[in-house]
Amino acid sequence: MTPNQSSGLNTLNRSIIRDRGPRRVPGPLRVALLLGLFPIGCATDPVGGPQRGRAERVEATARYDDETPLRFEDMSPEITFGPYRRGDPMVGRFDPEAAARFLDRVATSWGKKYQCVTCHTNGYYLTAPPQIFGERPAFAEARRQAEAFVDSWDAITPHSILAVLGYVVVPETYVVATAAFLAMNDAAAGREPGEATLRALGRAWRAQDATGAWSDWIVCNWPPFESDLHYGPTLMAIAVGMLPDGYRRTEAARTGMARIRDFLRKNPPMLIHHKGMMLWAAKYHDGLVSEANRRRWIEELFELQRPDGAWASGDLGAWRQRDGRPEDPPATIESDGYGTGFALFVLMQAGVPASDPRIQRGIAWLKTHQRAGGHWWTQSLRNDPETSNFLTHTGTTFALKALVASGAIATGPSARGAAPDGGATSGTRSN
Repeated sequence: MTPNQSSGLNTLNRSIIRDRGPRRVPGPLRVALLLGLFPIGCATDPVGGPQRGRAERVEATARYDDETPLRFEDMSPEITFGPYRRGDPMVGRFDPEAAARFLDRVATSWGKKYQCVTCHTNGYYLTAPPQIFGERPAFAEARRQAEAFVDSWDAITPHSILAVLGYVVVPETYVVATAAFLAMNDAAAGREPGEATLRALGRAWRAQDATGAWSDWIVCNWPPFESDLHYGPTLMAIAVGMLPDGYRRTEAARTGMARIRDFLRKNPPMLIHHKGMMLWAAKYHDGLVSEANRRRWIEELFELQRPDGAWASGDLGAWRQRDGRPEDPPATIESDGYGTGFALFVLMQAGVPASDPRIQRGIAWLKTHQRAGGHWWTQSLRNDPETSNFLTHTGTTFALKALVASGAIATGPSARGAAPDGGATSGTRSN
């Protein structure tokens, strides 16, 4: 990260934090929460990751050799997540079904074990192509788990009592991300937003700052989702843009989107990943990105394409591992699933045709670099390669999103009027 980029991102994050910070849980109750005496949703450690029991160990990735789609009732609560390794063997032949089984298993197992929604695992799974996942039992179960997480926010628990007293219990990151993923899931299925989606969206809008951002978004150097305050507004812009016009015209959506537009205008993207998210959002919002910037950012993404046709997640930002300090090592730069899947997908959302030779080179890389476990390897942008590397989960989701959007996976007719990207078919709309 250059000094200017580091200073700019720090200024962006600091400038949006409210003068009156959130009220914190008192010491004794905080200890009780950390000990798990009053469990809620997804307990987090000091840097935002899910807590593991003291006796739990992360085991090697299981092998799944059966050919049948996963049934939720067959899953074991002992299923673990990773660690995924750079040296994991490649699959003998590109196998979309193996990828789907992998995502089914990790997403629903995460929801069952931690009872929350996270960007890196079961959140983006809800945005996976309905042409592949729409009829899979695990996809429906992941949706049910996400709705149950929303229900837990209003349940009568010690946490809800604390919330009434004004203490932060469910971080805004979880509220905003869950609302967005449920909305994208509804839109991809071609249906109106469900009741849980509407409740989550309502809570997200109420938590939005006048700046257009969410100042209590978790910022803990966990790229690309929890490293700055730019991610929440762009994620919500994408989700709202995918929903039917009826919701987009509501007062809450119009006010929230006006604030998001103002935030993005005053805080232009500093990282390539920011620009990719904005290119995706601009598909649904006229004027969000100028034509000049659209063309420029597309070329900036293509300039990062590697000789083998792939992209590196580490190239999409200016991130450093560990605490993100200047003395910490930079994020690993290597061809990987998330970098390639994300870049390809947002480029096609920005209007680059799948027939473009550069897109086809990236698709060819994806089809030849799937691992035997069904996934596409992606090292954590924060941690060393010997940790769980949960970004592999989202990388696998984006790999499938890109492959479907490009037509590389034969899926038949789109689900109930959804476009190949899972969005609306009516083209760019203003809001």
